[in-house]
Amino acid sequence: MVSMHEVYSRDYRKRQTEKIAILVERRAPPSRQNGLKWARAMFGKTIADVHCVFVMPREEEINVG
Repeated sequence: MVSMHEVYSRDYRKRQTEKIAILVERRAPPSRQNGLKWARAMFGKTIADVHCVFVMPREEEINVG
């Protein structure tokens, strides 16, 4: 089973949230904590505050044969 998470960045000064990526995870069982670690590692250097990055699970799950 493949799980998907949407990765967002929050700018608290402008009060805006921007979707920056979609994480596809093949681990069993997928966890939001693993997605958050991945997102912070990938986008930590491009975003000023790493704590402004968060992930939300997508409703759909994909079964890969």
